[in-house]
Amino acid sequence: MRILEGMVHKPSPHPRFMESAPWGHFRHNDQDILVDVEGGITIAGNTVHPFPCEITFASLCDGGLVATWVDHDLRLARMALLSLEEPLEEGVTKATLRLSKDTTMVAGSKWCHIIDAEPLALESRGDKIIFALWARGIYCIDSSANELWRLSLMEEQDKTPPRSNEVAAISIVADEVVVWSRDGKYRRISLSDGHVLSEGSLGVDCDLEKVFNDGDNFLLSSNDGWAWEFKDGQITVARKLRGTIQDAIHDGNDWKIISWREDIMLRGGTNTRTELGVQLVKQDENWLVLDNQGQFSPHLGDENNHSLD
Repeated sequence: MRILEGMVHKPSPHPRFMESAPWGHFRHNDQDILVDVEGGITIAGNTVHPFPCEITFASLCDGGLVATWVDHDLRLARMALLSLEEPLEEGVTKATLRLSKDTTMVAGSKWCHIIDAEPLALESRGDKIIFALWARGIYCIDSSANELWRLSLMEEQDKTPPRSNEVAAISIVADEVVVWSRDGKYRRISLSDGHVLSEGSLGVDCDLEKVFNDGDNFLLSSNDGWAWEFKDGQITVARKLRGTIQDAIHDGNDWKIISWREDIMLRGGTNTRTELGVQLVKQDENWLVLDNQGQFSPHLGDENNHSLD
């Protein structure tokens, strides 16, 4: 497995049911699901750790919550599906994992697989789960873990920076999968059978980190702070931000963006916030920012914060 430098988490105060800073928020059957940076999953105020590692990717599919767990120090990774129709289970401790790292699985999972390469991206749609593994390929499985198709990674061209062909993101658009490489190339693939439909490029020098999409309207974020809206095969907006994009959503008119301690409209203004934004979450008709203190506050607003409980 490729070893990456991990982020150092600095403990800070959070709402009483939270043990660590939030990493991601999901909504399932009118319930909030909160994943934290230590791999804890909180539902209805109850937090469990099915596996004692951080979650690097997660997505809701027909079968539940599919996720990847990675521990770079122990050089291990798991992919598993957790049913959300029954209570989640607490997994083993990190100490126990160190003694049985080759056999320990994600507690309470419907299925769990040891993966021998770094997960690079993961998305799901209905019963299909698409993911990429470093130096391995792109895979599509169903929610029962049956492989439907696989593809090799994009070929690295001569005189390109190392790892430029590495998968940066996966988008799902209708019946197609769009796989993006770090250097801005993309490949459109049939979701049903894995047939490569077309290939293209953003056409600018970049080191893509994240890609967001609203149908065929894409927002791409580069590690140097550049952001591009890409639609109909061409760049429609280019803007240099102070940092990379943490999350973004298209509201029908423009892209709402959170980037470090800034709320941004791609074609409009910027507002500084005190805490780091984690994710945009829609409540009623309002777009709120979940920050690293576990608080909700309006995007581009300064109203009083709302706690997760």
